Amino acid sequence: MIASSKLNKFVQEIQAFLKPEQVLNTDIDRYLYETDATSLFKNQAALILIPRTSQEVARIITIINKYPELNFVARGAGTGLSGGAIGDANSIIISIAKLSKLIAFDAANQMALIETGLVNETLSQLVKQTGLHFSPDPSSQAACTIGGNIAENAGGIHCYKHGVSADQILGLEVVLPSGEIIHLGQINQQACEDFDLGQEIKQIHSAKRSAIDFTRLFVGSEGTFGIATKALVRLQKIPESFLTMQVAFASAIEAAELVSAIIKAGFKPTALEMIDKGALEAVSKTFDLGIPGESNAVLLIELDGDNDEILLEAKAIKQLIKTQFKPLLYKETQDPTERQFLWKVRKGTVAAFGQIAPFWYLYDAVVPRSKIPEATAKIEAIALKYNLKLASVLHAADGNLHPNFLYDPEKDPGVVERIHKASHEIMHLCIELGGVLSGEHGIGVEKRDYMPFLFSDADMETMLKVRRVFDPKMISNPNKIFPIRVCKEC
Repeated sequence: MIASSKLNKFVQEIQAFLKPEQVLNTDIDRYLYETDATSLFKNQAALILIPRTSQEVARIITIINKYPELNFVARGAGTGLSGGAIGDANSIIISIAKLSKLIAFDAANQMALIETGLVNETLSQLVKQTGLHFSPDPSSQAACTIGGNIAENAGGIHCYKHGVSADQILGLEVVLPSGEIIHLGQINQQACEDFDLGQEIKQIHSAKRSAIDFTRLFVGSEGTFGIATKALVRLQKIPESFLTMQVAFASAIEAAELVSAIIKAGFKPTALEMIDKGALEAVSKTFDLGIPGESNAVLLIELDGDNDEILLEAKAIKQLIKTQFKPLLYKETQDPTERQFLWKVRKGTVAAFGQIAPFWYLYDAVVPRSKIPEATAKIEAIALKYNLKLASVLHAADGNLHPNFLYDPEKDPGVVERIHKASHEIMHLCIELGGVLSGEHGIGVEKRDYMPFLFSDADMETMLKVRRVFDPKMISNPNKIFPIRVCKEC
């Protein structure tokens, strides 16, 4: 832990160029930043700083390099779910929340230059009048920053058809762990500099800078390569039309089998979401959704694009359901208001969990789509084994499972230990079924000890060699992703 005298000296250097409201140095400040959206992982940093420009970020990191004890952790809105944006006693939290401008917008070429503290949904709102939007839509899109999306390679409900964050990021301005500012991919350095000088930008000019795609390498690196401060993002056209189906089943296995049948038949829904019995119980306590009480799973299927095409595809999917399955309920709509109502069963789940228990832990893992029925059954058995309240939602189209455990540690003192044991078994299960460690929420602190389930020590050392190219001192978001036994300094 850094000595208080050295930390005070560091604070004095920082206060020479940051305003008092940009330096958070009280016990309450440290408490407020000690966790992300998952309360199971907590740790307090030494200091929290809130820069307002890339140059301030660079200057902060340059000064951090003068203090061997210090490291830094980038943070956006704190909506992460793997402990990736929490620090330790030697960490300086660098919040990018105030770097939140839409710098320039090029509708003709469907891209925008932004600061990475811009909230995901805000970008889509700002460009909506042109018929464009930013397609990644994680559940926290009304709060999460695009910088966080970049760090975790966030996906969301509609990523199966429209792609994850890595598919939408064309270029980045990055502050390296040395304090140097560099530009990756197609981002235009002059445009960034012109903005910083207060000059108006009429159009974003882009040119490929390297045959090696460093941008995609950076996306998903969970803050271990440095801090992305600006991004050139791809925008997509808002679909002409949509059609939403809601299908309820007596068993989660039957719903999972329909997912496999839809994908096997070659359909390409923009969203394919599954909600299990526990999640249904929670959301039904909050909303009157008209779903039969004997339902143990609901599937939401959404199509978008050309209206004639989606009507034909919807007719074929409906025929598949009618001939091969026995749903308790089938609804479909193209009405925007009715669409929002049908989606409440999925988008209202997290808010509704509080009706069941004061805390919830979301797990994030992936299995092949064909293995969803087996994974669903075995995860239910694991929850039963450890006496845990299970409430699952699934990005079923790409096999991304989100088992949630709802719990109250005051009423059940041993529940957290049982959650960790169950998580360990779920991770083993997903790997055995041919899956991977994370779909969209990253490794962070949560899954770093599971990395050996999938990767050898040699595999991880190769990854660390890449990391050291960007961060030779290992001071950018340390102690994340890799188990300590493999990297004692990372």
